[in-house]
Amino acid sequence: MIHLARSLALAIIAVLALATVLPALAIDDQLQQNQEASQSSKRLKKEALTNPRLPDFTSIFNWGLKLRNIKDLYLFAGIAAQRPDLTIVDPMNYISQTNFILEELDLFLAENDLDRDDIIRIEFTLVEGYTPEDFGAILGRFADYFQEVSVKPAAGTLRVVSALAFPGLVVEYEVWCAA
Repeated sequence: MIHLARSLALAIIAVLALATVLPALAIDDQLQQNQEASQSSKRLKKEALTNPRLPDFTSIFNWGLKLRNIKDLYLFAGIAAQRPDLTIVDPMNYISQTNFILEELDLFLAENDLDRDDIIRIEFTLVEGYTPEDFGAILGRFADYFQEVSVKPAAGTLRVVSALAFPGLVVEYEVWCAA
């Protein structure tokens, strides 16, 4: 009988302890869920803004972006097809230089804990002398580059200039990112 009473007392103590601990665990779970939701709401959010009165280039860019929860803004300026020793990659070739720049851009983004989804704007600078075929190929390359990005960057300015800083460079891109 004493063993039964002792077992019953231990069972009651265990139930009372659980009744005290379980609500605290539920509160801890709720706090963790709230923190995760807060972190999620602090991540960059991009919303495409379309303009039905302008051509549809949404495979490459949007006419505008609504950005929320920007923690950091990154500006990658004057990215050209040039190596550290100042040699020009494939001088005077618009498509080859664009390909080189986009490959380097992926590396540059990764080195800064960014990816293509973080790109919000690209400025294009081309040297005079490109053909319609060159231009179409460049746009096609950017469409491929952003194919997996759900919200494309905002349209950037396309500048056509007589020359860039180094002979043989024919394209240069400036990239804006947000995180």
